[in-house]
Order: sequence, then C-alpha cells, then structure tokens
Amino acid sequence: MELYNDPAMSLIRSEVTGTVEAVQTSKNILYGRKAIVIASGAWTRSLLHNFLEPTLTLDIPVKPRKGHLLVLEKFDKVKLNHGLMEVGYVDHEVAKSNSIPLASGSDEDEHGVSSISMTATLDAKGNLVLGSSREFKGFSREVDKSIVKCIWDRAGEFFPALKNVPLNIDQNTQIRIGHRPYMPDGRPVIGFVPDLPNVLIATGHEGSGLTLALGTAEMVTDMIIENPGKVDYSPFSIRHRFSG
Repeated sequence: MELYNDPAMSLIRSEVTGTVEAVQTSKNILYGRKAIVIASGAWTRSLLHNFLEPTLTLDIPVKPRKGHLLVLEKFDKVKLNHGLMEVGYVDHEVAKSNSIPLASGSDEDEHGVSSISMTATLDAKGNLVLGSSREFKGFSREVDKSIVKCIWDRAGEFFPALKNVPLNIDQNTQIRIGHRPYMPDGRPVIGFVPDLPNVLIATGHEGSGLTLALGTAEMVTDMIIENPGKVDYSPFSIRHRFSG
C-alpha cells in the first residue's frame, strides 16, 4: 500500500499490553502485525521526537546531506552500458583526492559543501543522470547552479566528449535535489528501539541506500522473526550506540 500526503503523526499502543500496535497518520491507522519499521531516511530524527513519549529519551544523530543530480534528456553524447561511480562517492568522510572539494572545512561543517564525485547512470526513460554533490544545507531544496556546473565539469574528466559540449541548464535538463540520511560515524542504524520491543529503525545509509537495501531488509526480517542472522547486528544497533 502506498500513501501520499498522509504524514505519520503518532504511535498507537495497545490498551491491553502497552506495546505499539499501529501508526496514526493524518488520515489512516496502519497496523503492524508483528512489528513496525521506521525507515524515514533523513527525517528519522524529527519523526522519532514526535513519536516518543518524554520519558523515552532517544536521539539518533542522523541528518540530511543534500545532493544535486543533473538529468540530461535525449542526450546522445555519452553511451552507457552500465552505471559508473567514482570511488570517492562511497567515502562518507572528508573529500579525498578522488573527488573535488567545493569548500574548505571538514565534513562536520553544517553549512559547507563537502565535495563532488562523479556518478553516471541511466534512468527508466533512458535519460543520462550525472551526479553528485554532498553538502550540509539542512532540508533546503534550492538549486545551486554553480554546483550543477561543477558536476558537469567533473563528468567531463571521465567523458572527454562532454568537454566540447556547452551546458545549458535551462534546456533539456532536469535538476533533482535529494537528502541522504547521514550518520557521523558512517554506519547505518538498524535495530529495535529500546523500551519499544516491536519498533525498529532502519536509516543512516547515506549514499548507499540502494546498494544496501536488500541486505538491510534481510537483517530487519531476521530481527523480527528472531532468526540468528548472517551478520553481527551489534555494530548497527541503537542500544549499543545511543541508549546511554
């Protein structure tokens, strides 16, 4: 089931057992038969603050890391058989030599741009998608054309044919803005919420959400049905990292 423009408002507890049994949205009540999984990306921190009672003090330090993508429609200057990703893209820490820093300062600078690392993929319509930037700007959706230009220039280092093609941002292009769920230690948060035994969190994957999605889903499933699991859960748990 997919719900749009129907934000989650609160958790509903059973009057008999006191356990969480449903999520109240603005229009619906969504029941969870065995468990409820909060997988709300960069919005997890604020959502938890709304969900939890004052007696349950839990602060997951996930924060939004803004990114730009440049989408080129009907673009035939670059032919791709598979997606490409610069190795600097997977480095969550300070920009290394494999990516272009756009501003000085460390990754902990809430207002500075970290870097641009080249990614190139095709979307479902066959359009070329180039990225990607990383910066801390809160939940800003404002497009920065200077960053888009840097994305284009960086792609030109990998696709020389682009160097002779002028970029017209206002013609046959789209610019997508997204917010990756960033964790300061670079590890996602996957596990049960302390004192809420049937509520789990899965967030903090930053730019690796697509590649880690299946593994995360398997881990969450194993936790819910109490399978031993194939990996050690503790490095990702809430209790070991944030629950005092």
